[in-house]
Amino acid sequence: MKKVLLCFVSDDTKFLETALETLDRQQNGIELVDSVAISDIPKVDVEACDIILAVGAKEVGMSEVTEAFQQMNLPAEKFLGDWIVCIPGFTLEKYRKLQRSRLSIFSRNCFAGVISNALGLPFRSPTVNLTISDEDFIRFMRAPRVYMEEELIFSSKKFNAYDGHDIATFICGNIPVVMNHYPNFDLAKQAWERRKTRINWYNLFVTMTTNNPDVLQKFDELPFGKKICFVPFKSDLDSAYYVNTEKGFQSNPNIKRETVDPEYFTWEIVNRSALDLKFFYDPFDMLIYGKKTPVIEM
Repeated sequence: MKKVLLCFVSDDTKFLETALETLDRQQNGIELVDSVAISDIPKVDVEACDIILAVGAKEVGMSEVTEAFQQMNLPAEKFLGDWIVCIPGFTLEKYRKLQRSRLSIFSRNCFAGVISNALGLPFRSPTVNLTISDEDFIRFMRAPRVYMEEELIFSSKKFNAYDGHDIATFICGNIPVVMNHYPNFDLAKQAWERRKTRINWYNLFVTMTTNNPDVLQKFDELPFGKKICFVPFKSDLDSAYYVNTEKGFQSNPNIKRETVDPEYFTWEIVNRSALDLKFFYDPFDMLIYGKKTPVIEM
């Protein structure tokens, strides 16, 4: 029986009941040893706990919670965000395996950052919060170590009305990289340089979305054991994950069809499913094993 300490990091308790029920069912019973605010954690014997369930961590951000716990010298493998337990496919064993794997995720758009945030994982890839074109991403992933040795050089900027700030395009070797979500060019480059030092080349997951069968074919030929390409058409290629865009649109009211370019509709469905924690696949199986395990029919 697992001993669980509830650590309240915000007033957001919407995931708490489901998280406790899930843990109780999966572990054949749990014991609640205490319930404390994060500031009172040093007063608790955490060695006697198997799980420190961070209640309300989604609202605060798991990176901030993790940093606070690390400053207290608490064992990282005892942390668990309450919302993570509620994600389809979760088991404590799979999540701990994912944490220990120190996975690096390469994607051609925001997905690497979105799914890392959704699962409370640190960023171990520079391809976070940016956009690279389909063909350029394929070129990049044919020789990622080579491109990581290239200096990121500023190319141009334009104003992003959606985010309310300029966004910069850099050149990495011969590949344009658009840093979508950084209000400052220096911050964008610093994030790239910082994250590339964290890459775990021994455990990579590579992913993208495309509407182009030719791009899918090239992606499928990339030499990575764990790779998935989300596509709005059926394919027999091993890396292809078919997304029924009509069902995806109907299942998520946060997607506004009239505001999404049809070319990026699949991308919007895939990203929004992770943002809203409405996964249509098991994200733990996908990242740990490269498996395409559906949790709802798409």
